[in-house]
Formats: sequence, C-alpha cells, structure tokens
Amino acid sequence: MIHVSAPGRAGIIGNPADIYGGSVISCAVGERAEVFVEDADGLTFDICGHITEIQRPDDLEFGDPLPYLDIAKSVWKYLTGDDERYMQGIEIDPQRGFHLRAETTIPMQAGCAGSTAMLAAILAALLAHFGIRRKRQHMAEMARHIERTQLGVDCGFQDQYMVVFGGINYVDCRDKAWGWERDDAPYAIIEPLAETIDAATGLPLVVANSGKRQGTSGTYHGPPRQRWEAGEEAMVEGMARVGQLAQLGKQALIAQDWAALGEMMNENYAICAELFAISEVNKSLINAALEHGALGAKLAGAGGGGTMIALHTDPKYLVRKLQEHDIKRIIPLDPRQRGLDIVVY
Repeated sequence: MIHVSAPGRAGIIGNPADIYGGSVISCAVGERAEVFVEDADGLTFDICGHITEIQRPDDLEFGDPLPYLDIAKSVWKYLTGDDERYMQGIEIDPQRGFHLRAETTIPMQAGCAGSTAMLAAILAALLAHFGIRRKRQHMAEMARHIERTQLGVDCGFQDQYMVVFGGINYVDCRDKAWGWERDDAPYAIIEPLAETIDAATGLPLVVANSGKRQGTSGTYHGPPRQRWEAGEEAMVEGMARVGQLAQLGKQALIAQDWAALGEMMNENYAICAELFAISEVNKSLINAALEHGALGAKLAGAGGGGTMIALHTDPKYLVRKLQEHDIKRIIPLDPRQRGLDIVVY
C-alpha cells in the first residue's frame, strides 16, 4: 500500500508573478489531498468517491465532469505516453494493475492549489507504486509539466513547488518565464521562512473562502499571459512590480513589519485588479476585510477562486466579522505544514 499526501497553499504576496518569472511568498494551508495506491487486477480510479474502471484507451479521454478524474487520467497518460521529459530512468509497466483512491479536504477551485496538490500526490503515489522516487525539485517540475502539457493549464511554478515543499517559502522563479518547456530550464529557488515566524503568535493572516467558484486558474491566467508575451507595457511593468513586492515583502515578513507588509499586499491587489478580471464576489470579500481593519488584503490565488488572504492585528476579530458576510469557511495557514509526504506500508 502506498499513501501520499500534499498540502494546498495560499499566496501571501507576489502572485501571480511566478507565471512571469517573478518571486512570491506563499504558505501551506492546513488542508491536504490524500492518495492511496495498492496492487489490483486492472486499473481503477476511485476519485473522491467516484469509481471509474480504465479498460481501454478511450477511457482516458478528458472531459469527465467528476472532480479530479481528468487529473488522474493526465498523470497516467503522461507516465505511459511518448513524452520523455523528466522520464529518464523511469520505466512503467502499463499492464501492472492498481487501485488508486484519492480524496481531499482542500476546497475545489478556490485558488488554493487543490488541483495541483491532487496531481502531485497522484503522481508521487504511482511512481512509488512502481518503485520510483525522485527529488522534490524534480517532482515539482514534473507536476508542472503534466499540468501544462497534458491539461493545457497556463500556470506558473508556485503551486507545484509549494505543495511539494510545504511550509512557508519565498519562491524565486526568475529566469523561468520563457523556459517552460526547455530541458535546461533552471529550478525555482525555495527559501524556507518558517524559522522567522514566531511559533507562539503565528502569522496574523486570515484566509477566507466564499464557496463561490468562478472558474479555474487555467482559464484565468491564459489571456493575461498572452498579453504579457506580446509585450503589453502595462502587463510587463505590472508583473515586474508584483514580483518586486515579494522581494520587499520578505524583508517586512522577517521583521514582522505588518504595516509595511499590508501596504504591499494592497498594492499587489491594486495591480492585479487593474490588469485582470477579478470577480465582484472577490472584490466584495476583500473590501469587507479592509472595512474591518485589515492592514492588507488580496487574492490568495487565481482571480476567480473565491479565496482572500488578509493581514489583521486581531485575526480572531476579523474571522468573526467575515463570518457575518456569509463566508463558507476559514482556511487555516500552517507555516510548518509538511509538503509531499510518501509512505510505503
């Protein structure tokens, strides 16, 4: 039996600069995707309680409305397909059966990397099932490659590195903007920041989810990325500034200068609000946090995800106030949350 789990994440500052070769500060949440794999006759995907038998090639076609089933299919298609990137030294017997069961507590389509956590956990579980282990950097890049090439999702590298490494990190994606599919593309640089966080007081941050899904990160990021590649001045300059805010925000976070960090979060949000289509639901949620004294508030992930992160000197007070605005759930942050975790029984 193989058991693999991976956390979701919430972007504190800098997102979506990781898509444009910039830096971000991100923290793992206290929710995880869980995957179990064991030997079996044939191939069975049990995804969030929905059981699907894979008996012929047509069964791997995408488009199934069941949650995360296409993600499981994408991983298996990659591992048994012709794409050789990251597959050096990996041999998969497509005839060896398995039963894969997956479940998650990360809210779906909430901008918390729930899909990426599920993909990374499924990928690691299947590799472990075939007796294969890879370094964390390799796993992050492989998961990103599958998401980009198999599922066609325009995304950066924050999600993949965060779910694999866990904790709270400064993620430097410089020099990766144009190297998505190059074999010589550099790894992202991960700088753990957990030791800078006071264990007694924690982070004065609140992550709130409205429960109203507005779309996926892939649909959100595609057109802006095209504008950036075309050299649109506002996009190029705006994303460069967002990445710079993460660099400056790291200093404020380490110094616990919450006022300065809050100002940077607000600037991060203002730039994104000007350049991207942000839903009214998300705008309302962010405005509510600011009206109740938040020093800063912004999206925790993609613009349609319905999840906001706010910095407040009294987080419990803000939680009470946000719950009056019909918030579906408060998502806990965990600076010491472990990343991709693989156990073989």
